[in-house]
Amino acid sequence: MIRLLFIVALGLAYFTGFSQTNPPAKKQPVKTVKPLKPKKQKKGRLVTALDYLKSGKVKNEIDEMDEAMEDFNKAIELDPEYERAYLERGKTYFILQEFENALADFKKTIELSEEKMESARKRGNVKTILEDHKGATKEYNRANLLKPILAEGLYNLGNVKFFMGDKEGCCADLKKSGELGFLKAYSYIKKYCQ
Repeated sequence: MIRLLFIVALGLAYFTGFSQTNPPAKKQPVKTVKPLKPKKQKKGRLVTALDYLKSGKVKNEIDEMDEAMEDFNKAIELDPEYERAYLERGKTYFILQEFENALADFKKTIELSEEKMESARKRGNVKTILEDHKGATKEYNRANLLKPILAEGLYNLGNVKFFMGDKEGCCADLKKSGELGFLKAYSYIKKYCQ
């Protein structure tokens, strides 16, 4: 028991001596850093082609076709290589039964998607040869992200061709669309191409 009291007393003496030899640290004033504020844009102001695309899609859904068309046109004006904007504008032309304009936009969607896919694949091949596997993976993924746009563009092009009386062209486009993963195409193939 005496031994235990001795150890406790020794421990207390040690900690008490430790706190007396080291003066308490002075409190440093805490510096507050103001976080960077993102640049504010005026409420409702559209800035990028993507902003206009999203706005156009919303307007399309509530049957404001003229306003939607303006937004799609602005998106294309800001980014003439934006395949998704051509696709959405083409869908709007189709709804408005302006089939020639829809046809032109769907063809442009397909052309841009194919070019960008091929370019991304080639960059991926070069990066693979250079043993930049991470970069190659990014390029191949970029190419794969364009497949759904290409598939939907082909599907829509096939529908326009059907309404214009080109059954053979319609079926060819629907088939390619289905092969690229746009499964809705297969129901139309059964309906129109059998």
